[in-house]
Amino acid sequence: MDAAKVQSALADLGLPKFRWEQIRQAVFGQAVESWDAIAVLPAAARAALAEKVPFMSVTERRVDVSGDGRAHKALLDLKDGRVVETVLLRPSETRWTTCISSQVGCAVACTFCATGLMGLTRSLTPEEITDQVLFWRQYMAKKNLPGRLDNVVYMGMGEPFACYDQVAASLKTLVDQRQFGIGSRHISVSTSGVAPKIVQFGKDFPQVNLAISLHAATDPLRTRLVPMNKAYDLAKLAEALKEYIGSSNRKIFFEYVLLKGENDRPEDADALVKWLATVGPKELLHVNLIVFNQTDTPHQPTDENDAREFQKRMLAGGYKSTVRQNLGRDIDGACGQLVVLEKGK
Repeated sequence: MDAAKVQSALADLGLPKFRWEQIRQAVFGQAVESWDAIAVLPAAARAALAEKVPFMSVTERRVDVSGDGRAHKALLDLKDGRVVETVLLRPSETRWTTCISSQVGCAVACTFCATGLMGLTRSLTPEEITDQVLFWRQYMAKKNLPGRLDNVVYMGMGEPFACYDQVAASLKTLVDQRQFGIGSRHISVSTSGVAPKIVQFGKDFPQVNLAISLHAATDPLRTRLVPMNKAYDLAKLAEALKEYIGSSNRKIFFEYVLLKGENDRPEDADALVKWLATVGPKELLHVNLIVFNQTDTPHQPTDENDAREFQKRMLAGGYKSTVRQNLGRDIDGACGQLVVLEKGK
């Protein structure tokens, strides 16, 4: 829902301003799913609004649920016929997180990521980005799922900093206390390394978490795995991150997908420790290790033991490091598995 569009529609229809307050409370407080569900509005007003402005910019096509019930993946139809995927995750009994998309497809083309196989179709609008969160709040209410969705990660389809303006607008909506009301520190934005936008992000959103999709700490290897490294190599990325830390003084999270025999060797861990030393203080750098989730690519996942050995080398180097929990593998909803085929899945 686009608040500005709704308020404009109310004005065009000659409806009093207090109607927006009723709509706001119903949509963001009660997670209603349609204009008809806002009972405090007169029937004529509901009908007029339904004709003038769509309630949502996305429509559910299908939701898949993992066997353990801790991951839910939705395929959402957009108004132009495109489809986007988003995931709802329950990492613990009390926490719900949604992984949202910022683009239909992705142009970065990381070699291990299913989304990269799609190429880029277009960027999402701010409304299409935030409506993914609204969809999951409605879904949780409809399914009577306990708890509250108050963690958002921009780690779905697309490169968020390739559509910075749309992402920035969506962030402002998510943190708006009169709309979604999500705390800035409960939101994370991941980038493959668009250096200039990293600097801008630190100034625009110093309290929102930054994650870097790194995956290698030498230029030849990173260029092969993450082609964006050709434009912003590791030296340029380190400079941008130093500037980011200077303006925000916030911790940076590094995402590192472990690929068997490619970037999971002891020398790869040592290279990562060495490169991180060029970025900033150790206490502000955290490495998230991700065991590769199988996609239609030639890569293979590292062994669990090798993942733990990699983590030990990071810890020995003085850097906090975790091996991320992979949820939703059985529904192709884990990190790097989101993809929509040309005719839909």
